[in-house]
Amino acid sequence: MLPFTRRFEMPQSDFRAEWLGVALIAVLAAALSAFTRFHLIVTWRDGLQIAAALGVMLALKLVSVRRGGMMAEYFAVTAAAATALGVLSYLCLAMSGPLIDDKFLAADRALRFDWLAGYHVLLAHRMPFVLLKAAYNSMIYQNLYFCVLMSLMARKQRLREVFWLIFIAGFLACMGAAFFPALGPYKSLGVLPPHSFLPEMEHLKSGRNLVFALGSMTGVVSFPSFHAAMALINIWGFRRTGIIGWAAAALNVMMLCATPWFGGHYLVDVFAGAATVLIALCIVRSAPLMWAEYSGAITPVFGLAMQSDAVIAGAGKK
Repeated sequence: MLPFTRRFEMPQSDFRAEWLGVALIAVLAAALSAFTRFHLIVTWRDGLQIAAALGVMLALKLVSVRRGGMMAEYFAVTAAAATALGVLSYLCLAMSGPLIDDKFLAADRALRFDWLAGYHVLLAHRMPFVLLKAAYNSMIYQNLYFCVLMSLMARKQRLREVFWLIFIAGFLACMGAAFFPALGPYKSLGVLPPHSFLPEMEHLKSGRNLVFALGSMTGVVSFPSFHAAMALINIWGFRRTGIIGWAAAALNVMMLCATPWFGGHYLVDVFAGAATVLIALCIVRSAPLMWAEYSGAITPVFGLAMQSDAVIAGAGKK
């Protein structure tokens, strides 16, 4: 063999288990759509970002730019997961039972939380309004920055851990829409800000003409709050990154505070969102113990490495 030649190897995925999770959600959504008369309009543009990211991933891995390939694939798998969970959330709300906004509103009042008073305070003070709105709308940009930062730092395990936290919290949010349906304080308190998602939620609950364009989907889950969950997951994900982590924590605390008013959520929705993160953390942290490979090597499940006593002992002898 000539010295400048080498055997061609097909690039391997860094996120095989994550792609499997996305596929399972897609299959579940497809099965549920048959029971809801739900129709989804999909165009070639809807998959353009994911396809482009996968193309970049393949190109970079072929030329052995490993971190760039990992970055592109993580972007693709998270975008695919967001799309699949978004569709599932629509289906769950469409299949849900009677609305229980009155119970959530009563719970907020029992906690002495005055949503409407807080809303009017924000409207009367421009600077807090602008800052909290910017923090609330920063979720996508934070996710993109997290993808870039952790890929450049070669923290694949952190990427996988955060993916599964988001995935599980998102799935629990969908289940919340199915079993605890609500339209939120925008409806119950008679407030309808511009560009509200409330008409979409009411359309789903009507059960009529359930035809939606994939590219126009929005958030339709009231309980639990997915934004609240994401704020806490972002704080967890950016931990131990120095000043970046502290800045991310401050931004996400602001996002958490903004969630009731800019997301149209009851206070109990925010608490429930935090609870989904705790549940997700318990699952992600305990999963390696349940799914460890028989050889005792590092398990690929949920991206959390676990080594057997034999491996650790062997490393200690070196």
